[in-house]
Amino acid sequence: MTDGFRRLRRYRRLLRGPVGVALGGGGARGIAHAGVLEVMDRYPALRPKILAGSSAGSVMAVLYAAGIPVSEIRTFASELDWFSHVVRFSDILDLRDGGFAGLLPNNRLGDVVNRRIGGRSFDDLPRDVAVVAADIQNRRRIIFTSRRAARRMNRRELERFLPVPRGDLPGAETVVISSVSDVGLAIRASCAVPGFFRPVEVAGMLLVDGGVVDQTPVDVVRAMGARFSIGVSLALSFMPQKLASPTQALSGTVGMLGIQQLRRSLELADVGFQVSGIEARSPVKPHQLDLIETAEQDMLKHLRRALGAGRLQKLAYTSGENHRNGE
Repeated sequence: MTDGFRRLRRYRRLLRGPVGVALGGGGARGIAHAGVLEVMDRYPALRPKILAGSSAGSVMAVLYAAGIPVSEIRTFASELDWFSHVVRFSDILDLRDGGFAGLLPNNRLGDVVNRRIGGRSFDDLPRDVAVVAADIQNRRRIIFTSRRAARRMNRRELERFLPVPRGDLPGAETVVISSVSDVGLAIRASCAVPGFFRPVEVAGMLLVDGGVVDQTPVDVVRAMGARFSIGVSLALSFMPQKLASPTQALSGTVGMLGIQQLRRSLELADVGFQVSGIEARSPVKPHQLDLIETAEQDMLKHLRRALGAGRLQKLAYTSGENHRNGE
């Protein structure tokens, strides 16, 4: 199959829609997703109806799914400081609720997100969104979403990426939960980086960062019905910049083991890429504002490569309604 024919096929899938975007985890590097969403919002046919995210990507996915303007999402991401807005080191003195399994609780993160979306549930959000977490005690991927999205979830698509155990072969179960109305609680679970944040208890499970099991959940947006999918990686969340402690050494090992999985995930997407230079960026340093522009330029580059420059330009002058009608 020639490159030209592949571009044409992708373009036709885009016209049919719906578009889905999977946003990967990366801590403070999540600010880059604002640039990706700005580009998608610029082209009516590219505006996602389906979103999924792991860790920091889940925060950005939920804000967009809630109908918050991209300009406000950009401001939110630019101002967010994980230490002044989400955690305080005085919390380390409170060792209740599994305090020995993680340094800090991330309760405030859930409060911040719930306030931004007006306390709405997954069912109340105008766009379908899924938040991915991991139940490592029971070797399960947990997907939080709305009832309508759960009903149409394609299990075969999910198992294609993360196979269930069969016979003597290992695997991981995927559990789709549509009964949790507290979106902030799901976000907290998805962002609970092991060792740093404490596991979050939901429905009797102790959940940790979704990036453990699915860094950039392209398979999830495909399972939710996306005909055209985009996956954006912010590098593996657990890759430290230097090995200065046993915890960082363990994090680096987990990150290395996840590289093949991340590559497979991005290859599932019609447009799948890692933001350039992201692996050298800090997952905790706030206000890395230049990442927004970097991600924006990367997104445009990969869209041109996937669809062709001429077709991308055409999208800018054609309404989303015309595209849905195949005009």
